[in-house]
Amino acid sequence: MLCEECREKNAVVFLKLAVNNKVKELHLCPACAAKKGMGFGLETGAFNISDIVGNMSGYFKDFLPPEKKTLRCGACGLKYSEFKESGRLGCPKCYAGFEPQLTELMSRIHGASQHAGRVYRGGPALKLSKAETALRLEELRASLKAAVGKEDFEAAARLRDAMKRLEGRHG
Repeated sequence: MLCEECREKNAVVFLKLAVNNKVKELHLCPACAAKKGMGFGLETGAFNISDIVGNMSGYFKDFLPPEKKTLRCGACGLKYSEFKESGRLGCPKCYAGFEPQLTELMSRIHGASQHAGRVYRGGPALKLSKAETALRLEELRASLKAAVGKEDFEAAARLRDAMKRLEGRHG
């Protein structure tokens, strides 16, 4: 297959993008791919996946609906289309400004928009609402009562300490 740009060399870069139910295919030779900013190291043999993802993001702007092209962060002024090109938000307020779009994006990428896996214990303390704190304290109290009933005082001490940490965090 020949390159769609120069129509002279064989195409070795095949890109197929599907965004918002629109499919676009590109078949390029290494030289034309490099001209379009998709130099994946094909000519040198050095292949970096982050280069591919970063360079492909510019092609997504063609598929954005008009309302997402003009959406801006109220704090830093970053356009949603600029975020789609770079893959980077401009400031912490962008998370709130682009929340519906980011939720949709996370759902498409990860299958869900909320983290459901393990939590890193060495990081900053998890912030819980008062209702969540009360629920966890209730569960810990029930476990503590059961541990004392079984005379498992080591487990009871760990549960007591967990309750103190939780109460100190929100109490």
